[in-house]
Amino acid sequence: MLDQKVSASISDLLDGTCEIDQVIHETPTGLKLIPGGSGVLELMNIDSKKRWEVIKSLDYLETDIDYLFVDTPAGASDSSVEFAAACDKIIIVLVGEPTSFMDAYAFIKALNLEKKLERVSIVVNMAKGSDDARNSFNSFQKIVAQFLDIELSFMGWLPSSQVISNSILSRKPFVLNSKVNTQLNARLAEIVNNIHHTLTSKTNSIRFFDK
Repeated sequence: MLDQKVSASISDLLDGTCEIDQVIHETPTGLKLIPGGSGVLELMNIDSKKRWEVIKSLDYLETDIDYLFVDTPAGASDSSVEFAAACDKIIIVLVGEPTSFMDAYAFIKALNLEKKLERVSIVVNMAKGSDDARNSFNSFQKIVAQFLDIELSFMGWLPSSQVISNSILSRKPFVLNSKVNTQLNARLAEIVNNIHHTLTSKTNSIRFFDK
């Protein structure tokens, strides 16, 4: 989606043919990308020792980057849970439909029970408007509160948007599109601001950049 032709990915790191610095690709905007490539499924099935090695392999980047975003697949696999718990803040992207609720709940439950996670943030995607986004969040929050002792915070929402759809087709992030409408910019700015101000989550897991 960043229109990058990559020569190495996570799968090459896992099979030992590349070091981590060879897997990192710098895009024209300065964003550093570690592509999953064909190694995503393999990454979901690695053992705990290998997951620890992947997390620690990024230590040398600590002074070189402002933020590390870790994008995990939907579902509550051991690796998804481990990599999410290694982050300071966990953001679940939720769509207002039952299957999304089920996946998100299973993931949060695993984080809560296995990693003693106390706090999760929610972004509602493809909402019809602010009321629709809030209703989806409130409905999901009620479900979670019935069974889990965990704090959910509403981080913002994004609409169903042709601009976003077109950016996926063109493989150019919509934030680089100077013609993005003001509503979309406002929604994104809200999410960014809330990421800054959301408290760090506490878990019993190893962390990225944890000395």
